[in-house]
Amino acid sequence: MSVLKDHYYKLGSEVAGERIEAASALLSELVKVDKTDDYDYALQRLITGLTTSRQSARFGFSMALTELIRELILKDSYELTVQSYLDKLVKATQVTSAMKGKETRSVLFGRLFGLQALVNSEILLNSEVSNQELLVLFVQQIVQLSATKSWLRETAMFTLCQFLTLFMKSSFFDESTLVLFLQSVSDEGLTFTVEGLAVHLTIPQPLRSRVSSQVTATNNWKNFDPMSKGNVPTLAKVLKDVDAVNDGEKSEEDKKSKNSKQKSTWSPKIPFVWELILKYFQEDNDDDIDAEIQVTSKKRKKSASSTPKKKAKADKSERLLLKEFWKVVVDETMFSDKSSVERKFWGFDIFNLFIEKLPASLVLDLFTPNLMRCLINQSAKSDRLLNKVSTKSLNLIIQISQRDLSKVPPMLTSILNEDNGGCWNFDSLTKSKVTDSLISVLSYVDNVSDVSDSDVDRTITTIEDILITEFNKALEGQKETTEEIVHKKSNDNILKWVMDKLLLLLRSTKRFKTNKTKMLDDIFKFLIRYSFFKSDKGQQVSTNVVKLAQDRLNSYLSEVISQKRKDHSWSLYCVKQIEKFEKKDDYELVLELDGDLAAIKDETLQMLDTIKDMMKRDESSIDQQYCFELLFSMVLIQLYMGESETVGVLEEIKTCYTDSFSKSDEEEEVETSVILTEIILSFISRKSSLLKKLSTIVWESFLCAKGTDSHINLNDKCFKLLFDILKTKENEEGQKALFEGEEEYGVDEESDEEEVEEEETDETNKNTPSVMDSDNDSDADGEIDSDDEMDVLTNVDKETSIKLAKALGIPTEYNGEVKFDEIDDFGEDDDDFESDSMDDEQMMAMDDELSRIFKERHDILTANNANKKKAEMVQAKEQILLFKNRVLDLLESFSKTQPNSLYNIQFIRPIITLINTTTDKNLGTKAHKLLKTRISKVKASSEDFEGFAPTQEEKKAYVAGLLEIVEWLQQQAGTYSSNQAHSLACSQSCIIVSKTIVLLDSTALPSIISVYSGALTKWATEPKNRIQASMFFDFINWLNAKRSLNA
Repeated sequence: MSVLKDHYYKLGSEVAGERIEAASALLSELVKVDKTDDYDYALQRLITGLTTSRQSARFGFSMALTELIRELILKDSYELTVQSYLDKLVKATQVTSAMKGKETRSVLFGRLFGLQALVNSEILLNSEVSNQELLVLFVQQIVQLSATKSWLRETAMFTLCQFLTLFMKSSFFDESTLVLFLQSVSDEGLTFTVEGLAVHLTIPQPLRSRVSSQVTATNNWKNFDPMSKGNVPTLAKVLKDVDAVNDGEKSEEDKKSKNSKQKSTWSPKIPFVWELILKYFQEDNDDDIDAEIQVTSKKRKKSASSTPKKKAKADKSERLLLKEFWKVVVDETMFSDKSSVERKFWGFDIFNLFIEKLPASLVLDLFTPNLMRCLINQSAKSDRLLNKVSTKSLNLIIQISQRDLSKVPPMLTSILNEDNGGCWNFDSLTKSKVTDSLISVLSYVDNVSDVSDSDVDRTITTIEDILITEFNKALEGQKETTEEIVHKKSNDNILKWVMDKLLLLLRSTKRFKTNKTKMLDDIFKFLIRYSFFKSDKGQQVSTNVVKLAQDRLNSYLSEVISQKRKDHSWSLYCVKQIEKFEKKDDYELVLELDGDLAAIKDETLQMLDTIKDMMKRDESSIDQQYCFELLFSMVLIQLYMGESETVGVLEEIKTCYTDSFSKSDEEEEVETSVILTEIILSFISRKSSLLKKLSTIVWESFLCAKGTDSHINLNDKCFKLLFDILKTKENEEGQKALFEGEEEYGVDEESDEEEVEEEETDETNKNTPSVMDSDNDSDADGEIDSDDEMDVLTNVDKETSIKLAKALGIPTEYNGEVKFDEIDDFGEDDDDFESDSMDDEQMMAMDDELSRIFKERHDILTANNANKKKAEMVQAKEQILLFKNRVLDLLESFSKTQPNSLYNIQFIRPIITLINTTTDKNLGTKAHKLLKTRISKVKASSEDFEGFAPTQEEKKAYVAGLLEIVEWLQQQAGTYSSNQAHSLACSQSCIIVSKTIVLLDSTALPSIISVYSGALTKWATEPKNRIQASMFFDFINWLNAKRSLNA
């Protein structure tokens, strides 16, 4: 039996599985046949096969050779030693002068793979067949091979580093032998190369210094350790792959030899030495941590000798720290202005490697000025050469932050640190969302339980501190001004950005149940300080920032309005903080409350104290008391913000509270529910998420609840207020009908956070408001609109003046203004100019020109007015639609709270009318959904019916009224339906009301059938009747189902 030669062909397969199978089969057959000739042929064939130019074949032959030499060298009957194998390998891979470049490359790589096979076989470190001399010979072979060609050196020296790692763990390990290894590297002039550095770093400290000190060399690393402080400049040159050491005067041959050590080609893959450098700093950091633990340990031995400690301290002082290394070797070398694109590419890859693997304590050192400048510049535009790799770095920062929360603070600090090249508007400059992702990192956590409460608290607190520090720095750094009131200052955009990001931070923590009281306390105090107070100490903020702080305070309250702080509202906490600030000598209110306003404020504070006491004494009314606490405190905060209409609201709330909880017999009857409903409607008419949430809480907890008489606090008058809004026209006429005479509801452009998705803003545009803005002042928006209108008029007048002056020959300034002082002298020096010289044709031409100029002015102003009118119409429609949406929300909320109340049936008429008349499809769909999902499930009880109709006569009248609703619905379905949903809603509502009638009076079924019969007769006899046949089918199906149940 002979060994199949086909195995050798399969070893060159492109498929890894086939190569493995062929190598296994070849070795099995060789062992089974066990013939010297076959072994000889296999050894020679495999060694020769390594010189192939096909990479896959080289892998296959090398794998088989590894197993074969292990088998043969350990085989007593076969004469093969490590020495003889090396001889055979060198002989088979000799380079001749006749070889071309490609052939030389294949042969040299063949030798390298042959040496690698010897390492992989583990024969070199087998004491039975190897010795120290063979190891030194092997190392010399590799070092000499690496010195042959620069493009071969990295791969060859990587093999040497692998071998050194195995050697230091083996029984052969000996310092003297290691010295010989390093001596070989030095003799070939590779000490100060990237690969020579890798060899040194493979050896751990302090062994590295001891061994290196015994090497005989003209030049060596300072302190015999590349990672010693004195070697930083040399390291920079070595890793830059340039001549690192000046050896003095040398012959031309020596210089050429030296130059050959530098690589002539560049590879996009960073050298493997960076992995070793990273490992050094990782271990160095671990040593520092261990040392710190040891020093602070209470169990440390007092009898320990001080000499070793001093020596260790001295050694530590010489160690190269990451901050020094990174600054010189990476930042000033890889990312300098003069660095090539290739070096910067390496720099980004090195940064990615280090930021991912280094501990959080060292991350701060990686963000250096040059790196940050390149990162921002390269990621700013997609056509930059390094845009992809820089964007990869940005994405990696985001990914790392989501995997390791401990790295978020140092990365965020670095990105915002202007001293190191960071900036507050980093995201807008880099077209990314790095800063936002870091700040809202908790929102990206997949499983909340994976993060401990302590980690969440630490992350929130640290990010909050970073942002507030950024705010204080920007505030202190803005330009001084002598004016007492300034509308805008130099750093307002930064202050605005910080406030926006604090809100983003809060929103990112919603899913976590940890106690966020401390964070909220700090931020509310911060916002209150800049919303309402000014101080003689430090810089003052502009009025823009004051207004923004107030907006953000409203936004924060909107986020936490449903939460409590020690059984009370956060708005009450804010009021108490405002009181504390007022009592401090260093602060005074931006808006002083004098006279009547101060009296109202004091009265409201007294009411809040009363409510607080009542909540402690009477737990039965705690929910209702809490509603009034919210109302008083929230409206009082709005009063501090200068909203004058809150005065009347506070008076109305006080009246309602007195009527509900402390009314005397002598006082007049007050319709508390109607007044509160009006207040709620005034709140929800504004595009404010805060006021909407406040309204919902009061509506559900107080108005929808049942009072002491077991009746719902709401009444028919309250619902009529809501129904009237649903019937309002969706145009300017409807807007005037609802808001005429109420200035506070004029033009309200507050952005509703609930309805506007948060998106990235251009921070570089200082005049562009963030889409995160909520509760913006409507007056300010009105002023902006007015200013825009005046700007248009001014520009038109200016252009008209220039054209007129040009037509009349009047001199003008460069900005278009007429030079009145030159008009008297104009033409004096012009002997040819005579006013009487203009003939009739010239006069007619000038008249036409003037007519054209004034016509252009008229057309522009007319177009501007038309656009303004159109915008007002759109605005009016949007405001009415918003109002109607909010009313539907209130009705739905009532249905959730009181699902079986007969009031739900009263919703049907206005909802059907709304579905048929609205011009907004989404609003109609929302109304229809309320009908189908809520009102259709009403099951009125006899107790509720008693509340609506106490007497028998009233009961009959109520049922008759429900039958009228059925008739009205059929009439609506038979006339005009603007959409299919209206017809369907009418049919569904008829069934809903019919079910309710039967529930209240089981004898009323014939009356219902009679109503349907009348509608059927009209449908059959009147061609113009638009009732859909499905209405009658639905009724028959309902009757059939009811009949089946009764059977």
